[in-house]
Amino acid sequence: MLDRLRSGNPYRLDDSGFLHLPGIPPIRLAGLDVEQANLRIRAEPSLADIPLSLWLLPLDPVGVDALERFGYDFFQNAGRTTPVADVPVPMGYVIGPGDTIDLQLFGNRNEAYQLVVNRDGDINFPEVGPISVAGLSFESLRREAALRVAEQMIGVRVSVTLGRLRSIRVFLLGDVERPGLHVVSGFATAVNVLLAGHGVKETGSLRRIEVRRNGRVVSKLDLYDLLLRGDTRGDTRIRQGDVVFVPPVGDTAAVYGEVKRPAIYEVRGKNTVADLIALAGGRLAAASAAGVRLTRVEPQGSSVRDMGWDEVGREALRNGDVVQVPVKLDKLHRSVLLSGHVQQAGPYGWTPGMWLTDLLPDATALKPGADLGYVLVQREIQPNARSEVLSLDLEAAWRAPRAAADMTLLPRDTVYVFREGVSRKHLVGKLLVSEPREIVSVQGGVRIPGRYPVTKGMRISDLIRAGGGLRRFAYEVEAELERYSLVGNERTWKTIPVDLAGVLAGHAAADIPVKQFDQLTVKVSSAVERRNVTVTGRVRFPGIYSIRRGERLSHLLQRAGGVTDDAFSRGAVFLREELRRREQENLRQLADRFETELASVALGSEGGGERLATGQTLLNRLRNTEATGRLVIDLPAIIAGDSEKDVVLQKGDQLLVPETPQEVSVVGEVQRATSHLYDPELDRDDYLRLSGGTTDKADVSRIYVVQASGGVVAENAASRFFYRSNVTAAIQPGDSIVVPLDAEYVEPIRIWTLAAQLIQSLSVTAAAVNSIVD
Repeated sequence: MLDRLRSGNPYRLDDSGFLHLPGIPPIRLAGLDVEQANLRIRAEPSLADIPLSLWLLPLDPVGVDALERFGYDFFQNAGRTTPVADVPVPMGYVIGPGDTIDLQLFGNRNEAYQLVVNRDGDINFPEVGPISVAGLSFESLRREAALRVAEQMIGVRVSVTLGRLRSIRVFLLGDVERPGLHVVSGFATAVNVLLAGHGVKETGSLRRIEVRRNGRVVSKLDLYDLLLRGDTRGDTRIRQGDVVFVPPVGDTAAVYGEVKRPAIYEVRGKNTVADLIALAGGRLAAASAAGVRLTRVEPQGSSVRDMGWDEVGREALRNGDVVQVPVKLDKLHRSVLLSGHVQQAGPYGWTPGMWLTDLLPDATALKPGADLGYVLVQREIQPNARSEVLSLDLEAAWRAPRAAADMTLLPRDTVYVFREGVSRKHLVGKLLVSEPREIVSVQGGVRIPGRYPVTKGMRISDLIRAGGGLRRFAYEVEAELERYSLVGNERTWKTIPVDLAGVLAGHAAADIPVKQFDQLTVKVSSAVERRNVTVTGRVRFPGIYSIRRGERLSHLLQRAGGVTDDAFSRGAVFLREELRRREQENLRQLADRFETELASVALGSEGGGERLATGQTLLNRLRNTEATGRLVIDLPAIIAGDSEKDVVLQKGDQLLVPETPQEVSVVGEVQRATSHLYDPELDRDDYLRLSGGTTDKADVSRIYVVQASGGVVAENAASRFFYRSNVTAAIQPGDSIVVPLDAEYVEPIRIWTLAAQLIQSLSVTAAAVNSIVD
């Protein structure tokens, strides 16, 4: 179920405001904020045991901010497809050791042979003798076999086909998602290798991909030929030991607006603005007849230049150029523009005396979840030069259409409808950047804090509307307004108390006007904030508990009735979400470093295939390892009243108390990683002997014990098998003995030891958590 939910992200509400999840009845979320929606989802009985969280995605970017690099989505499903083995073999396929050749004799004799090309490049054809075939094309092989049979076997003809084909190893290096050594089919091409490596990173070039053989560049691949024209002539067939290298991306230029395929394109050679527009599929019918706008990065700063269509073919492109193909300026003549969270955004015809409620007559014109309390209207007061921003309460306008709460529209007005609960930073930022405006801000207990333009006649209530209204835990009695003022040559701030209760009640005296640079702070009561922790396992009353600030673990245990008689306090597991996030980020960074070093080894080593294969296996395990966020605690000392060992609880903490175990686990580089029944007469080396001893790859000088409490005891050992060391720690039930890998075995990978130990330690903790949860 969890996999199905993740695969469907992100989800959208339907037209009636319901969220549809696989296998779950529809859940109505329309009209709720993010916090309320999460509570509604968690209240669904069928989702009680599934860890789900909901958040709203920001508004889709527009214009140049919405551009993506062209061509990289070609690799979106790379690595997920299954290689096809029964496709026809090309006539130009070069035969090599490991290929299987099927021969069918017919005529005077009817026999079939299946011959494998040996490492010398020969096949042993019965009654004909050895035939050297390595290096021949498939077409040449057929001719050679037919000639030999005709010469030596009178009245017999032969049919030649290829059976099982050899696999070859090639290196994929450079700016790719999965660099390293890849095993592909014998007739794979450079594109097949890129797909096997999950594609090219956005920092890599799509137009200068190299195939290197024996240190020389044998071909270059321009993926734009394939993506734009379907031309596969540059897709070279790969041979054993080849290197497919993706260099960093070259010069880029962006084009957007009224073109068929707006994107960021990689350009090479001498290109013009016209060439860039051609890469984008050409201009649309709605493109401006006046020409285009070119934004260019100059040494002194950015410059903008308008040019006609007769100039675009002569203007040479530079790295970082941005070309805009604007829409016809008369598109909004006698029109208004509707934008934002609406069913049909775009221009609408304007008529004299048109009101906002004529443009938006009811909720059917809006998408579910639209914010009715704050609608912005941008109005030109000087065509193409100056504009002002107005706001209104759409819900109030619907209650009293064509009255004071409504608004008459003028030609070229732009109406913005926001989505409830989603940040307005992107759109409001564009309004503030488009021309100098007075701004105010609101923070604290509002749903969408941030900066907003000062609208005509704006008051405290209007600023709260702009911020999406008050949050549930806002302090509705009083707020504070910080006001900037200039006294002489000195800038000062003063704090003005705001009667928030009066503002909410509609008292005009309390609803004071706001001025430029004002900042309203709505207080939030911390006393009502719920902070939950979870207690699981061998306690008398397991469950979810709300905690106060500063509450300690010892007090929580008292509330949970204490531990049971069969509880194993020494092996308690304490998990903290903040630690888990940090550990997961550290794992990601370590995996990135490891992947880089593994690629360097693959590029510079001759042989060492076993090391590379082992390194790739470890890298995959590192990528798939999930952090636990375990904090090592001494629960017996806490129960005994040791205040220094006590833990101050945080939101989301989990305490898991297992029952008394009977086993000791042995993991890592041993002959058989398993668990053994605890015996007080056995020490560490005895348990290693029971697991068959250490392997040749083990680093016996760094064997360590992960105690049931999560603490680690490291020891020095003098043997490579299981002979007794001079110092051994007493092994207790629930302990895990970890035998790490010898770092020298995989030189020159410098961070191997750290990666292997992290995986083993986290695996031990994860196993402990799972045993308690189960």
